[in-house]
Amino acid sequence: MKTKRQRGMAARVIKAVFHESDPILVRELYHIAIVEISKINKRAGELLEEAEVDALAYLDFPPEHHRRLRTNNIQERENREIKRRSRVVQVFPSVKSLIRLVGAVCSETDEDWSSRKYISPDSLLELKEDFIPLALIETDEATKERALRLIAVAKDIDLKRKTA
Repeated sequence: MKTKRQRGMAARVIKAVFHESDPILVRELYHIAIVEISKINKRAGELLEEAEVDALAYLDFPPEHHRRLRTNNIQERENREIKRRSRVVQVFPSVKSLIRLVGAVCSETDEDWSSRKYISPDSLLELKEDFIPLALIETDEATKERALRLIAVAKDIDLKRKTA
């Protein structure tokens, strides 16, 4: 991104996309966000376009799973724990000792999570074998208009701050 203001605008647009809960609206917002971000940085827009399937995969699951599926807090927590423990050691005598430390952290996490239910099996019963992927559902004009207004508001926030 070129300027701090443009980066802020792009971040607000992406936040507006993932803040919504209606899957059809989120998909429409994502497409508009690609166009808006491409105006600032073509490569960033291309990257968003390539990542669409992965970024919006959580929408095909029941709504109560969305927050847990769209974030990778578990992986981030694991990385922080490995970093914390490796700082204590500071210098590893060999690569094998590093691998043992990472293995121990992963083993502890596995033991901890194997006793929990991150996503309840009952809520997974809502998944249907005959469901239609959201990518194949047409967006109506009202949803498109709402998406355009939401993106315009997200982009306009910074302009109002500058003039105030």
